[in-house]
Amino acid sequence: MVAGILYTYPENWRAFKALVAMQYIGAPVHVPSAPPHFHFGQTNRTPEFLHKFPAEKFPAFEGDDGFYVFESNVIAYYVSNEDLRGSRPEAAAQVVELC
Repeated sequence: MVAGILYTYPENWRAFKALVAMQYIGAPVHVPSAPPHFHFGQTNRTPEFLHKFPAEKFPAFEGDDGFYVFESNVIAYYVSNEDLRGSRPEAAAQVVELC
C-alpha cells in the first residue's frame, strides 16, 4: 500500500480525487495544506521542494518510498489499486477516460 505526503493548498478541488483514491484504499496520507506546515507561495518555492517537484504544480505527492509525482490524475492512479484502476486494460482505459 502506498503512503506519503500530499502537498496542496486549502480547498484545492484538484486534490480531492487523489484524496478520495487514498481514502478508498485506506492509504495513510499526511496533508500539510495550511500554516505552519505549508505556506502556498513560500514552501513550494524552497530549494528542497523544487528539488522534489521542479514543475511547481499542485497537488504533489511524496511517497514514503521516495517517489515523487504531481497532478491529481497521476497521483490518484499511482496510489490506487486494481479495484479502482480496473483489472483489465479496457477497464483501466475507461477509468483514465473518466478522470
